[in-house]
Amino acid sequence: MNLLSEIKKDGKQFLRERRTLLLMVIAPLLVLLIMSAIFSGNSTQVNTVAIGVCDLDQSNASQFFISGMENSSQVRAYSAGKGCEALLKKEVTEGRLAAGIVLPEGFEAGITLGATQNISMYLDNSRFQVSPSIEAFVKAAVQDTDQRIGAQFIGSVWERLGTADAKLAQMLVDINNTRTRAQDMKKSLQKTADSLNSLNLSGVRNEIYAANSTVLGAVSSLDIAQSNLTKIESDFAGYDATLNQTESDLLGINSSLANISGYISGAKAGANCSDLAFFAYCLSIDSLNGSVASSQQSIELRIEKVRAARQSLAAANGTIQDFKANIATARGGASDAEVRINNMLGFVSQLELNRQEALNTIADVDASLGQITQKTYEFENIIADSRNQIREITSRSPESIISPMLVTSNHLFGNRPFFDFMLPSLLPLILMFIALFLASTSLVREKNSGTLTRVYVSQVNSFEYAAVKVISYSVVLLPGALLLALVASVLYGAFPPLDAGAWFLVMQALILLTLTFVALGVLIAVHSESESTAFLASLVVGLPMLFLGGLLFPFEFMPPLVALCGMASPLTQAVLSMQAALVYHSPQIASSIVLLLYASVLTLLVGLSVKKSS
Repeated sequence: MNLLSEIKKDGKQFLRERRTLLLMVIAPLLVLLIMSAIFSGNSTQVNTVAIGVCDLDQSNASQFFISGMENSSQVRAYSAGKGCEALLKKEVTEGRLAAGIVLPEGFEAGITLGATQNISMYLDNSRFQVSPSIEAFVKAAVQDTDQRIGAQFIGSVWERLGTADAKLAQMLVDINNTRTRAQDMKKSLQKTADSLNSLNLSGVRNEIYAANSTVLGAVSSLDIAQSNLTKIESDFAGYDATLNQTESDLLGINSSLANISGYISGAKAGANCSDLAFFAYCLSIDSLNGSVASSQQSIELRIEKVRAARQSLAAANGTIQDFKANIATARGGASDAEVRINNMLGFVSQLELNRQEALNTIADVDASLGQITQKTYEFENIIADSRNQIREITSRSPESIISPMLVTSNHLFGNRPFFDFMLPSLLPLILMFIALFLASTSLVREKNSGTLTRVYVSQVNSFEYAAVKVISYSVVLLPGALLLALVASVLYGAFPPLDAGAWFLVMQALILLTLTFVALGVLIAVHSESESTAFLASLVVGLPMLFLGGLLFPFEFMPPLVALCGMASPLTQAVLSMQAALVYHSPQIASSIVLLLYASVLTLLVGLSVKKSS
């Protein structure tokens, strides 16, 4: 079988069917145009989705939350009332709203008190394409509001901590002053203790003991003096009695001398002294009378002396009485002094006890002041640590406390629209359906026209025929693949038009893809009796590969076994190969080998089917 002749024949057949040819060009371009219009954006925000809000609180906090949502979505506010929540739920249930949010009463008050507020969200999860985005959007809005409210709260806490830090700084100054005063008090207490220790109470006690001994000695001397005075007084009484007796005797003698003088005078009167005979007698009598008179005078003088002596004794006795009275007074004073000395001894003893207690108290106070001083250093360290912790805490922004981790997205492929990343999947998908439909229906038409029967009669090798038909249809479809690549390059900027390396990778993937799905289409045609059967069979084969190709449903959402089947499909391998060429700009050797293997196996199956049919 001649390959070039077969290619010319198939090419002429396609060219004769101008409508088919036109559709083969327009359909892919139309699909690309529609998909590029749908996925021209690069954001997942739900800007056009209306979200109903039932604000039962009507507070600043609730309005704060709603205003944050209005920046990124259409918010439809419902009037607050008893039926607000029920109406909102009904709107979502009947499909008029994609989602509804109910802010409870006491929303702001609960936040102020630190109570978690439960925001009810009614979600129309039948809209499975957008409901996850809406739910994520609402949660992000709640998180953003939480962060803003939390930042305000933490900011107020930071201010309070700043005030506390200022107070702690003042406390440090007060602690330093307290420590200085405590040290001054320790010095004063030490001076007081030294003064108390310098008191010689033992010497005072000894002096008091000596004074007591002196007083006791003086009392003893006074007793002796009083005894002596009493004895002198007794002697004076004897002396007075003796003097009294002497005076009495002298008075008797004086009286006798007076009588004698009278007798002498009478004797003289009886003599005639003029008589010379009695002249000597009279002289003797006169002389005797003179002697008696002299004796009387002497006795009277002695009586006066005795009386003077008695007066002196009386005066001395009075003096002795005064001495005895003074001695008694002195003894009373000595007794009082002795009592006072004893009291002084008691006072000194009590003073000594008080001094010891005072010294002990001073020692305790000094130890306490030492502990206070030590505690001031510890307290100072605690305050310093607290201030450092406060400064460390307040040095951080409230936002970093609420969200210590921030994700910075680095889009390695730039801020490109979603369609740029869908294009590597759309090109194989479009080419798959074109190859399946055209290869299967064209070969069925040949079967119905008897071409395949002539092949059977001419004994053409079935495997050769299969290979020629697959290559022929692939070559005929190659301009369409080239057109898709050119449109992707020129209109959508998938790769530079003059980049030979990119062209090689893209065309390699498209050629292998075309070979694979042309072989699959030929295999479908061999087993189909009509074009309708071939068309439906192509859909039966193509649609599962579409669903399992990762374009509509990511592999990460599929069960492991289903994902494995999807990864093994030829469409997925073609998509991987095209992604490697258009997105990653690197060859996907494994996918190319798998596609080549698919094309070979399917071609062999076509040959086996043709051979079996013949």
